[in-house]
Amino acid sequence: FWWSLFSAVLSLLVAMTLLAQPLQGLVTLTWLMVAFFIFEGVSVIFMAIAHRNELSGKWQWMLVNGIVTLVLAAFVIAGLPGSLVWALGLLVGIDMLFGGASLIAIALAARSDAAP
Repeated sequence: FWWSLFSAVLSLLVAMTLLAQPLQGLVTLTWLMVAFFIFEGVSVIFMAIAHRNELSGKWQWMLVNGIVTLVLAAFVIAGLPGSLVWALGLLVGIDMLFGGASLIAIALAARSDAAP
């Protein structure tokens, strides 16, 4: 519960910041996105570890999602300032891809576990 709540509150805070000052600059937006991905990656990793027993062996998908999110943040930090041009779109796209894939895997595992 706490990791999910933390991730949700962080998402809301980042969204409000971006909506309040969308033209402040590409550098600020990129750093906000990097900070979000760092915190989200850590949160997802902790959620995966906390749900090891409840997700019947499929918690590894959540763990991979968290690790990929942290690696993406590290790539952007290592590539600054050149990464400002491509970072936002690529990070969001890759994170959504892995996040969606992990949720699908967990849902399919839950459905097969619930089947008679």
